[in-house]
Amino acid sequence: MSTVATRSDIATLAMEIVEHLRDVRRRLAEEIRSYPTPIPRCDAQFNHLYEQLGRLARDLDGIESGKPSRALVERFIASRPYTDDPSERDFRLRAGKALQSFASV
Repeated sequence: MSTVATRSDIATLAMEIVEHLRDVRRRLAEEIRSYPTPIPRCDAQFNHLYEQLGRLARDLDGIESGKPSRALVERFIASRPYTDDPSERDFRLRAGKALQSFASV
């Protein structure tokens, strides 16, 4: 596989990660919006959702502002999931397998 094709594959995978994270952000934001009120300050579940949304937003900003690279994709795969949703775990596994199939860039 040529280096150009591999860079293109990495860029495509990075865009898939961005789209995935945007979807997770939408789902977390919706869960926060629909959380039953009133919300006490000590509500651990709500606080956890809010913290996860903040971490996701920071990570997404970093990914969107960076140049697509193998290291960027590897950092995403190695990072903690943002939710307990099995679809997120499955996406990370698929991304890891896709990355392994690419030649080193």
